[in-house]
Amino acid sequence: MKFVAAIIAAGLFATACSSEVVVKLETEAPATTAIGESEQFDADLSDEPTTTAVDDVQQDDSLDSSPDEQIVNPDEVAEIVDFPDEFEGQVRPVAVSGNPLPFLVDTHSDEAVGGSIPSIIGEDFEGNTVAVRSTDGTATLVVFLAHWCPHCNNEIPEINRIRDADAWPDGLRVVGVSTAVSPQRPNFPPERWLEEKDWSYEIMADAFDSSRSSFIAAEAFGVTGFPFMVLIDESGLVRGRWSGELGALALAELVTSLINPPADV
Repeated sequence: MKFVAAIIAAGLFATACSSEVVVKLETEAPATTAIGESEQFDADLSDEPTTTAVDDVQQDDSLDSSPDEQIVNPDEVAEIVDFPDEFEGQVRPVAVSGNPLPFLVDTHSDEAVGGSIPSIIGEDFEGNTVAVRSTDGTATLVVFLAHWCPHCNNEIPEINRIRDADAWPDGLRVVGVSTAVSPQRPNFPPERWLEEKDWSYEIMADAFDSSRSSFIAAEAFGVTGFPFMVLIDESGLVRGRWSGELGALALAELVTSLINPPADV
């Protein structure tokens, strides 16, 4: 477990796109801090990752994959909201039920760990239902991403390396949430950006509350930086939260160590 603690500690000093209130788009310039490389590594994950600049994409194609159809309680579905035209369909309704998680302050003493998540039910960019609920019965990694964040641009290829190496724990579900949308910032719209980055997992488009200038799903999960990840076990309980770049090897090992052994150990 010492190695796991080292990885978690590294997450505290990892580069991350942060803000005073993350859902309000008031970002500070991120500090650039190198993360120590692990002495152990797997051949499929340890090669030096290739960083490719995100180019402008002229063709707005739809995402290739669609999530499986999910049964949704009508009482949990968010009412239709007219979002500002500037978002160009890149934000969608999101319904939240249950108590929100506190904002993450310290990974070492995160009071959300061991508690139940709030359920969030929203849509992808094509209007298909995407839900993350405490009753899903599936271990899930929720990844909050901001299209303008350089650290999200660096970490998505690392997540894809884990996918391509089939190195996630068996049965793990990965769900992305596109949040903190800002039409004036780089890589807008996020739908096109995520396709360009080869994001093949489910994606939920976060909702924007114009009355509070906040993003609903991000606020419900206590997001305080980007990329921000929340690991949930099969019982719907939080196993860990962290933000910033970890890289493929450290991320795969951290998720595996937190999911196994079971939650009651």
